[in-house]
Amino acid sequence: MTKQEVKFSRNYSKTTLKILFGMSGNECAEPACSQRVIASATDVSDEAVIAQIAHIYALSDDGPRGKKGLTEKERNHHSNLLLLCPTHHTVVDSQYESYPASDLLHWKHSHERKFSDALAAKVSDVGYNELEIAARAVMTTDAELDESTALPIPPAEKITKNKLSGRTAGMLKMGAAKSHDVELTFMNAAQLDTTFPQRLSQGFQKKYKELRSEGLSGDELFDALYVWAGGFNSDPMRQSAALCILSHLFILCEVFEKQQ
Repeated sequence: MTKQEVKFSRNYSKTTLKILFGMSGNECAEPACSQRVIASATDVSDEAVIAQIAHIYALSDDGPRGKKGLTEKERNHHSNLLLLCPTHHTVVDSQYESYPASDLLHWKHSHERKFSDALAAKVSDVGYNELEIAARAVMTTDAELDESTALPIPPAEKITKNKLSGRTAGMLKMGAAKSHDVELTFMNAAQLDTTFPQRLSQGFQKKYKELRSEGLSGDELFDALYVWAGGFNSDPMRQSAALCILSHLFILCEVFEKQQ
């Protein structure tokens, strides 16, 4: 009697999808392809999702690039997923012998690094206007401010305690280069709205706690918070402004508190 095959389903959490699309740079991950994965809206049509989600290790043990022993959660985690245009999704699954998992993992890492490099190029161009727009987009009026009196810890120690990778540390360093401009933006906005800095902090703290309650930590938590702060927007300038604000709040210990 043969052992019954376990059936897995495509079950992506909202957070997984947001991270996947947010880190895609709105392009197919095949190295030579620049096909946009979300088509822009037109005068008569809304935006259209072109992307197809490919599994690096297959959804089933006997599927393309199957790997036994993975749980359904691991198979559907964003680290095992790749956004491709319809053509390249068909190719990599139909000719999977020519596209092993090691190659697709390399595609994913290279593509996300390309996205990070593009982000770095835009950070220096971020100004007060972009910072204020990004900040106002994530402000809240109904969250309770964390009144903890815990003192900030050095960023390097905080990165270690939160088990953040070198990639994430690099992004934080990028964004922190604009920390002075972020602080000035907060001060200027507070002249017209004294609650501006507090409500911005509340917005981040509320989302941070929500993501923590979902079980996210480390790089996955950072990515989810960063993509949320960027408004799931493919505009590099908006994403860069969001990274600058998140990095500033990280330094102040408003988010990613010292782990117990």
